[in-house]
Amino acid sequence: MLSRSLYETSNQLKNKMWNKNGGFQLSGKTVGIIGVGNIGKEVVRLLKPFKCKILVNDIVEQSEYYTENNLIELPRNEIFEKSDIITLHTTLDKDTNNLVDLKLLNQMKNSSYIINTSRSGIIVENDLKYALKNNIIAGAAIDVYVSEPPSDYELLGLSNLICTPHIGGNAIEAVEAMGMSAIKHVKAFYKV
Repeated sequence: MLSRSLYETSNQLKNKMWNKNGGFQLSGKTVGIIGVGNIGKEVVRLLKPFKCKILVNDIVEQSEYYTENNLIELPRNEIFEKSDIITLHTTLDKDTNNLVDLKLLNQMKNSSYIINTSRSGIIVENDLKYALKNNIIAGAAIDVYVSEPPSDYELLGLSNLICTPHIGGNAIEAVEAMGMSAIKHVKAFYKV
């Protein structure tokens, strides 16, 4: 949606504005993945048909997986400098809290995008708002917020931001799978 301008042009059309800006294709682009756990690995799988150059960074050593999947391991700051799209899939801890601040956003290309569906607090929201308003980056998509529900309507109203109400894991099937997993673990713990 970000790269093809689908969100922005859809909203414009609802306001009677005909904008045929089709954005750019994902194929062949450089995608940076910060956090290559289960979800990061699923992103790798989904990107394969698009033949993207995939840059990765994780605190866990996974060189065999990286080699098998033609991934390039780089320090975070280099991923931010080189990527067309960055997607965050890390936990929130002392090392990742406020990880993406204005300094790091300034290292990104002004044509690049950032996606955060992992944890709030990883991106400094005021810095993201500044970067989006001042064309430091082209756009963002976020599903998590420091305060939920969020109250920064200036940020939420930006046309180059796709924002969703923390629903990344709320598909009917995902909620059911989480419940079944909890039941399975409780049964195993109590040997029932």
